[in-house]
This record gives sequence, structure tokens and C-alpha cells, in this order.
Amino acid sequence: MRTKPMMAVTVVATCALAGSIGLGQTPSSSGPPDKVEEDWQLVIASPDPDCTGPQITTCMSPVSDGSTPFVAFDLNYRDYPSFQSGGMEVKVYANGSVTDYVMDASSQGNNLLQTPNETITWTQRMHLVGNNTLTYKILNGQSTTWGPFGVLNGLNPVSFNTTITSLAAYNPNVSVAKSGAGWESNRVSQMTLVCVRYYCAGQLIATDNTPRSVTLTDSSGQ
Repeated sequence: MRTKPMMAVTVVATCALAGSIGLGQTPSSSGPPDKVEEDWQLVIASPDPDCTGPQITTCMSPVSDGSTPFVAFDLNYRDYPSFQSGGMEVKVYANGSVTDYVMDASSQGNNLLQTPNETITWTQRMHLVGNNTLTYKILNGQSTTWGPFGVLNGLNPVSFNTTITSLAAYNPNVSVAKSGAGWESNRVSQMTLVCVRYYCAGQLIATDNTPRSVTLTDSSGQ
């Protein structure tokens, strides 16, 4: 049995690369966004429970240039503080690089993907709270493998301190470019950022319904 992800680190390690400014800077009479929600859909074609495959990671960052910590959401494996098969985990990496230390982490469950053609959906939310804290949580997760998942089902929020004052520099294209299947990507038929919503002071100020598909590549040889 495979006991350590070979490429999941590669998926998130490049999250620090710069990208263009995202829709967070769209002018609004309400001011810049302080909360962003991403809706994701994942379709597993043929899971490989014997080898803990596939292993999925999404990245979400408040900025596009890697100058702040970012959050990684792992599905079907957990690797902090050591590798474990199955379940899911959220982690905050310091200073925009996976080589930096983990600042905060939370995990839920240990079931392995094993249902062909399973569709998994969830929302991930990044919220600037007060003047210096960013929180991240998974909401409304639905799956065959784990059932309902997210903040209401045991996957606690993670957070980190920051000096940014808004999420104006968030970019959904960075999320898509730095997310993927780090192991056995051929077993994933679809991974899509379906919708992005922007909020300011509790008010919805913009919705981006453009589907963004993740390019699924790895070097696992599977």
C-alpha cells in the first residue's frame, strides 16, 4: 500500500507564484470584499483504495502573489503531522509556501474513496474577521464516502493573522491553477470551481458563475 503522497506537495508548493488580480477588485459601492466563497465539484471516476488514490488538494489564498499564508484542503488523505490514508484535512501554510510550517490544521474522518463515479461537492469560504484575522472553513460538503462534511460535521475552521485589509487581491484563477490531484489524477474525471461569490460586510456584492476546470496531471505513472 502506498503510504506517502508523491505529488500532493507539488500541487500546493507553487501556490506562491504570482497571478493576475481577480474579480475581488471589481468596484463596488459597498467597498472591497471581506469574504469570498468558492463552490467546488469533484467527480471520481475509478478510486483506488489499495493505493489511497486519488489524492485531491485545493488551494485558496487571499492574495495572488504568494505574499501571505494560504490554505490547502486535502481529500482522501491527511499528511499533517504525518501521512494517513483517507479522510480530509485543512491546513494553513505560512508565508505562501508548502515548505513553510503549518500554522493551523483540522481534519475529519478516515474513510477512503471507493465508489466509482462519485460526485463530491462543497463550498470553501475565506473571511477577513475584524482587522487582522482570516478564517477558512468548509461548508455544505456532500459525498458518498464521507456523507455530509465540513464545519458542521467536525471539520473545524482554521485561521491565521494577517496585515491585509480586504480580499481585493484574491484571484479565482490562482485557486484553480494551484489545485489538482497530486496522486492518480487519471482516476478523477472532473474537478471544477463552479462559482465564486464576493461579500462585503455581510452583503453579496458580486457572483462569478464562470466554471473553471482544473487541469488534472501528475507524475505518478498511474
